[in-house]
Amino acid sequence: MNTKRIKKFLVFVAFVFPALALVLFASDIPFVMNMYYSVFDWNGISKDMVFVGFDNFIKIFTNDQFFWKSVQFTIKYAIFFVIIVNIAALAIAMVLSKERKSNSVGRAFYYVPYIISMTAIGLLWKFILGPGFSSLYQLTGWEFFNWSWLGSGKLAFIVVVVMTTWQNIGYYIMNYITGIIAVPTELLEASKIDGANRWQTIRKIMLPMIMPSISVCMLTSLTFSFKIFDVIMVFTKGGPANSTASVAYNIYTEAFLNNNYGLATAKSVIFVVFVLCITAVQTKITKGREVEV
Repeated sequence: MNTKRIKKFLVFVAFVFPALALVLFASDIPFVMNMYYSVFDWNGISKDMVFVGFDNFIKIFTNDQFFWKSVQFTIKYAIFFVIIVNIAALAIAMVLSKERKSNSVGRAFYYVPYIISMTAIGLLWKFILGPGFSSLYQLTGWEFFNWSWLGSGKLAFIVVVVMTTWQNIGYYIMNYITGIIAVPTELLEASKIDGANRWQTIRKIMLPMIMPSISVCMLTSLTFSFKIFDVIMVFTKGGPANSTASVAYNIYTEAFLNNNYGLATAKSVIFVVFVLCITAVQTKITKGREVEV
């Protein structure tokens, strides 16, 4: 009996320990080190580290307008991105989930941008909005192509939302299609027999049944929107006038451009705690809906 337990334990360790070690070394330990560095005045390179206690945190909350401007942008972006990408993906998934030969082409059409690097997407869109639109304006004379898409904070925000939605929507469509296909056809047929219209079927049967897919898509879109960095780095560089600087980009510039590594780690600690709180609330809400079903 003891031998069997030992074997089970060894098998458990063999499968779990590598993943646990990876999480510890790639996530947990760096976060603990971040918390340690956050109470020092350090440039990230020098051996001299000056202990300042909570001065970095006090400075962030009292005298760092650019950080809070980046927080405002990130929250605003998260709200727009999460709502738009999930509603659009769910609507498209309901069409593409039907068994048609053309739908397989449609799924590939939406999914291809997702497998392309966000850096490449940013460079592509930067070319389109620059030389591309400039050429179209010369050909058509339409003022729309002559707008300063990256020179206006409002327009740049819209472009970032549209571009990231276009690039990521294929992933959420595939998740929703998986959930919709899993809905028993008997329930849908029974609702038709009972006289339910299309909207009633979706609201009373479809949405509750695919709530696990909705939970996953809401969580992944929320975490993606909070950690957005690469597209900002390549596409707008936080401009114009820091109007599109995300929190991740602000932390990056503080650490590697301003050489305030201690202050940057303090910002990262605050941001991690904030994201954990938001995701916990979101998960509780969506999981609660699953339980009701």
